Amino acid sequence: MTTTIDGVFVDLTGSLARSGISAASFAELSDDESENTHRAIAQLAREVAKYVALSAANVACRSDWALGREGLARKKGYASAEDYVQALGGGGGSTKADTRRLIEAGTMAAEAETARARQEQADRLALAHPEAPPVAVHTPWFAPLGSAVTDGTLSTDAATAIRRGLGEPAIGVTDEMLADAVVALIAECRSVNADQAAKVARQCRDSIDAAGVASRADAMRARQYLRVWDKPDGMLHGSFELDPENGSYFKDFLLQITGPRQGGPRFVEKGEKERAQRIIADPRSTDQIAAEALIEVIKVAAAADPGTLFGRIRPSVKLVLTEAPTPAPRPDTPGPLLLRNGFIEGTPDAVPATTIDRTMCNTGFTPVLFSRDGTVLDVGREQRLFTQAQRAALALRDGGCMWPDCHRPPSYSEAHHLHGWDGGGLTNVEDGILLCARDHLRLHNDAWEATRIGREYWLIPPPAADTTRTPIRLVSKSALLPGSPLRQHA
Repeated sequence: MTTTIDGVFVDLTGSLARSGISAASFAELSDDESENTHRAIAQLAREVAKYVALSAANVACRSDWALGREGLARKKGYASAEDYVQALGGGGGSTKADTRRLIEAGTMAAEAETARARQEQADRLALAHPEAPPVAVHTPWFAPLGSAVTDGTLSTDAATAIRRGLGEPAIGVTDEMLADAVVALIAECRSVNADQAAKVARQCRDSIDAAGVASRADAMRARQYLRVWDKPDGMLHGSFELDPENGSYFKDFLLQITGPRQGGPRFVEKGEKERAQRIIADPRSTDQIAAEALIEVIKVAAAADPGTLFGRIRPSVKLVLTEAPTPAPRPDTPGPLLLRNGFIEGTPDAVPATTIDRTMCNTGFTPVLFSRDGTVLDVGREQRLFTQAQRAALALRDGGCMWPDCHRPPSYSEAHHLHGWDGGGLTNVEDGILLCARDHLRLHNDAWEATRIGREYWLIPPPAADTTRTPIRLVSKSALLPGSPLRQHA
């Protein structure tokens, strides 16, 4: 008996519908059963998403614009394959953006499968006719991503994020370079979510295409916009997009205004504590505080003396500049050439040399020296709290909160002593890590432990979280360090 594809999924859907599982069923589970159940459901959803992507790609292929009126979507009365696939999902279906990602992932998987089949056929012909010239089979550089979707290594969202983050071949960026990057990224991203995979892929592209950093920065700057319109009730509504540099300044402004309500660092100077308490005690909502503070800033700027030179106050948004010797300096130079790379602290976003020069001109720079093994300055037991210089070094080394799956930036993080000061612990960078206030409190209050073994940092869960207390490696979020999920690839 032949089983149809739709029959397989009709049976699966029927089995689930007949299972009688309800909210009460989940409420009766133990903690361990709840964890195992959700993991099993997520695995099923991932497996189903793979087939949804393959089916969406099939519908899109049958709806190609080149087919004209014979295209499937057009015959069914839809303007595009995305519209048709979205409609097939029924009421409450996915967004247009989700549909595009499904089609992209399914298309990558289908093209990878086709390339494999052609290569296998070519190999069989070569064995059967060794005297014949070899048959060249074109394999797309992103084929491993398609295979990773098919075999379940990557989710459809993660695969699409990597594909978009890497972009397209360009001058100085060959198919072979992107193919090598894909293999490395698949191995690196198998345990991260799609958002993290997108950041890793973007930074990988910047590292292999340094010449394109400036053009990509220009393209993002050109995409910036601010739009406002009046609503019928008299309120002014709007939307905007900012490039990474301007976006970082805007986020820092919001952090200064509302940070104390959103889990910012608790260990600050007395004056800052008083200011933070005033913000917490403010009867207005957090959104209202942010909106009215923005208008106050606009009023101040509009009334400012046009002859006043601003920019004297050092911004808290930092550009991190690294210098590295080129592999092969010219013989007529007295020493190794230095390549300048930069990124915005707490993000994987590369910035062009022009931005670096402008920032250094406006605000100067603070040098933080790292040795080859990543060691930075220590102050032993001279004082209880980490110095500003040490905090800067921790920010560069850790890139933000080190807790797994937490992506709060350095500005939201606190310095944690691995060994308590009262127990003889040292206030040095090697024995400190950054944790956001939420995770710092979790570590102390819920019996988690953080430790250092050599140059690596580990988190040891309490028995309540993991009966085996298996150590979890803490990975830097900084682009400076190897091993980071947001690292700069060589």
